[in-house]
Amino acid sequence: MGQIQILDEIIANQIAAGEVIEKPASMVKELIENALDAGTTQIDIHAEEGGIKRLVITDNGCGMAADDAVLCFSRYATSKLKQLSDFDSLSSFGFRGEALASIASVSKITLTTRSSNAKLATLVRVHGGKISEVGEAGAPMGTRIEVESLFYNTPARLKFLKSQRAESGAIEATTRQAALAKPEVGFRLQIDSKTKFEARQAPSDNRQFERAIQCLGENTRAHLFPFNAETSLLKLSGYVAAPLATRKDSLGFYLYVNGRFVKDKQLLAAVKVAYRTLLEVGRHPIGALNIELDPQAVDVNVHPQKLEVRFSETPRVQSHIIRLLSDFLATTPWLDSRPQHVIPAEAGIQSHVVMPAQAGFQNSSRPILDASLRWHDTKGPDNSWQPNSLAGVERYRDLRIIGQVNQTFLLFEGQNAMIAIDQHAAHERVVFEKVCAQVKESGLSSQAMLFPISITLSPDDMATLAEKKDAFLPYGFEIEPFGEHQAIIKRTPTGLRTDSLEEIIKDTLSDLKNTDRPDSLQAFSDHICAQIACHTSVRAGQKLDLDEIKALLEQLDIIDYKAHCPHGRPVVRAVPFSEIGSWFHRP
Repeated sequence: MGQIQILDEIIANQIAAGEVIEKPASMVKELIENALDAGTTQIDIHAEEGGIKRLVITDNGCGMAADDAVLCFSRYATSKLKQLSDFDSLSSFGFRGEALASIASVSKITLTTRSSNAKLATLVRVHGGKISEVGEAGAPMGTRIEVESLFYNTPARLKFLKSQRAESGAIEATTRQAALAKPEVGFRLQIDSKTKFEARQAPSDNRQFERAIQCLGENTRAHLFPFNAETSLLKLSGYVAAPLATRKDSLGFYLYVNGRFVKDKQLLAAVKVAYRTLLEVGRHPIGALNIELDPQAVDVNVHPQKLEVRFSETPRVQSHIIRLLSDFLATTPWLDSRPQHVIPAEAGIQSHVVMPAQAGFQNSSRPILDASLRWHDTKGPDNSWQPNSLAGVERYRDLRIIGQVNQTFLLFEGQNAMIAIDQHAAHERVVFEKVCAQVKESGLSSQAMLFPISITLSPDDMATLAEKKDAFLPYGFEIEPFGEHQAIIKRTPTGLRTDSLEEIIKDTLSDLKNTDRPDSLQAFSDHICAQIACHTSVRAGQKLDLDEIKALLEQLDIIDYKAHCPHGRPVVRAVPFSEIGSWFHRP
């Protein structure tokens, strides 16, 4: 007799549950998506002991008929797909018919649902995948699903769950992810009878922004900026925070594809590339972006929990995201609106003020800001700083110069605020942009290796190098295949230490494997340009005369990304006069 046998349906569902239902938060995600597909306008979630003991999700959607209420617990029971080609135009969240069957196989579940044309609701109880009761009950239109004793019949999986606090936190994060994408739907989350998150339906005229604040945090209100841009391939919309509002982790940036939340490393990498040189080391951006593109160009069925997607043209999608977001960030919109960044008054700080007329040079060997330098502005007035309500001027050069503080900070007066500029950070950004432009035009300077260095590469890396070796040339590298598994490095950027060569080359080949963008090389180039800018810019502790200050302001008017130095530190801060007046109790 053969050894192969067909698995029992309940066992098959329990195996599937291990992929689809990893933890209580996975249930919340699946059931929220079902509620959204049912057209709900309000979702209430109640969890006990991290959702392990009990989880109740109620919605006011269209509900189900009695027959469907029973059939929905069968595996692959779905109203979203009838044939494989339906994937090409898929717009619903749930579509595989696995969620309810998987949940029911590892828990005790009670479904109460009523459609608009039914007088009574249908009640279905399922224990461990087996229907134990079907009856009627009184209930409003919509669906209520109560899940108890998760993994009670698969104790091995129960051991892999984290603490109740951690599982509760995951449930809250999942709720926020869904709420952020659906501002027209109200969400209420209670954990152990305490309200942890509530997002009411916001007024339609300000709905998106208020929901973003509710989900990203009230402390982001002054830093969020709306973003809408599109290309022939995709459309990006949502909110991004100024680089002064950041996190230590990447959890503050939410990405959606056609309204579906995803955890996609390639998409997040594209966002980080767009933010490069704007963030301090170790910091991550905050925001929420929805990527809209043709459903036929994206496969949402590659992950058991539908958290990852696959694009038909991933490199192209990444490139479009980088370009659109980079163009937006280059305009430094956080300098173009209401006062955002206020310096708090701190006691005990002593400053020495040097007025421009008194400023002079102490050391002629220091980096000097060339007061005669005037870049040709080809960008037009639309790219100049326009903080109308902030300073009452359209350009940096229109600010009234007050003086230099502590030989480090420059003070200016606008119509509505006092402006402070870090002289080193500002000049560093100016020089950085100039050096980057030169590198882009003629490449990094390089030197020939007296003794070429050989490195061992994998077959995949060798194939990539053979095809895309010219991508290294603008960054000062010359590399050639040498044999079956070896490559030799003939030229390197001037001054580069050899101990980091192999890592840079391999990281870049990894980038080039799936895209034409050498991100690692670009990051390396930015680092080199930032070092050059840092060492050739005016320093803190150096006096600047009036002409030098004016020259710096004129150069800031010309460049992009003018609010941050290449290392992500802020260049400019504004203190509204109303804020200064409050220090002295003025009305």
